[in-house]
Amino acid sequence: MPSIAVKDFGPIAHADIDLKPLTVLIGPNNTGKSYFASALYSLFQTCARIRGHRHEKLRSRLSSGQLRSETPVERLRSAGIDSDHVSSEIQKFVMGEYAVGRLPPAVRNWLQDESKQWAAVLAEGTEYQLQRCFGSRMSQLGRRAHQPEHRDLEIDLHDESSGLSWTMRCNGDKLSTVRWNPDTSNGSRSPIVQSGVSIVDANDAAEQLIELYLALLLRDYSARSHYLPAGRSDIIRRYKTLASLVIGQASSAWIGSSDVERLPGVIADLMQALLVLDHASPSSGAIENVVELLESKVVAGSVELKKGLVYPDIWYRSAAGEFRMHQVSSTVSEIAPVILYLKYLIRPGHLFIFEEPESHLDPANQRLVAKAIAMLVNAGVRILVTTHSDIFLQQINNLVQASGLESRKRLRMGYKATEVLKPSDLSAYVFHPGDGGTCVAALPIDSDYGISTESFDNVHSALYDEVIRMEHVR
Repeated sequence: MPSIAVKDFGPIAHADIDLKPLTVLIGPNNTGKSYFASALYSLFQTCARIRGHRHEKLRSRLSSGQLRSETPVERLRSAGIDSDHVSSEIQKFVMGEYAVGRLPPAVRNWLQDESKQWAAVLAEGTEYQLQRCFGSRMSQLGRRAHQPEHRDLEIDLHDESSGLSWTMRCNGDKLSTVRWNPDTSNGSRSPIVQSGVSIVDANDAAEQLIELYLALLLRDYSARSHYLPAGRSDIIRRYKTLASLVIGQASSAWIGSSDVERLPGVIADLMQALLVLDHASPSSGAIENVVELLESKVVAGSVELKKGLVYPDIWYRSAAGEFRMHQVSSTVSEIAPVILYLKYLIRPGHLFIFEEPESHLDPANQRLVAKAIAMLVNAGVRILVTTHSDIFLQQINNLVQASGLESRKRLRMGYKATEVLKPSDLSAYVFHPGDGGTCVAALPIDSDYGISTESFDNVHSALYDEVIRMEHVR
């Protein structure tokens, strides 16, 4: 799995985080957890859209002369490579028959050079997505502890499996790639090619070679991603009203300047997803089991879509009847978008960023949501969670410890194999506020005992100290 580091980003002085099937970020408010989550989402959104030479940003850069406009074969020959001689080997790679490390050294070097052209395009895309997510310019995202001329935030990625090291740095409002270093000697990965791929000629083979190589470099970053932000309860209760206001504002924007505050991209994406859910296919298999857990145990009913006049209506159905979202409890409205995402959008292999899963939930329901997250991880969904809840983290820890029990003992504790977490599937980080900005530290995860209990002890001690202070005040 890859690692991502950010520096001087929002309140974060420095964070270096290894992404695992489940990555948990814990800490107080305003320490940068959402900043990191949004950076990750922006990156995934960019990489998922960059695939193929026909991407519009790349086309525009080619047409403007910013990138070389020769055909791939012409560029091969310019690099002193006989494209006809290596064409058969390129075709073997394109057809998925072997990995990068088995390509001729001259072709690997050529690929490394060619891939650098994409670095600027990737940085542009990430810059756009970050500004869209935060609803602000890049120059406003640097750490406030610095003077404006020193707010040079950095995003650094490293992926051992693909051999890619990539660093982007912001200067003013411009995010640029300052280091792009793919390792073409890595022979552990070969392209996954769909059946029916046909190669017309050497030029087509070379072009597909570039596209597949980029796909290999970005494979860990290009999965489809979904972001459920905090405050989703209010959004889902009023999403049709919000959508109508946004559309009305957009239709009259040409008349004059707008006083409406820009909508952050993660909220806009949530609204957009809700408006088109009725066109998606329902989930099945392991994810359907997670939906059943949340509906039967957490909300004690079902969350359903119904055809509306313009947008789909969202209803909650229980033994007491049918209710619209503005009529239900905060627990139901908080979990409803999670259920809808699982029913219609999230699939194995996707990235799911889930902010504050504990919101509006009592301790028992927090434990059930933790179990649901473990089930999703075991179903192949990659998850990043931000949380303030010591209860939620403790339950995650219990699921890690339960994975080490014998089957008989684990079942006695009430857990199936699909409901526990392997220690190797989890990383956890605590965000510490400080005078110079937030510092982020990894929580040690032991194969037998899970996450270090020190973090829990600190919270419990703080609560106990407050109880003692309350008694003295009285």
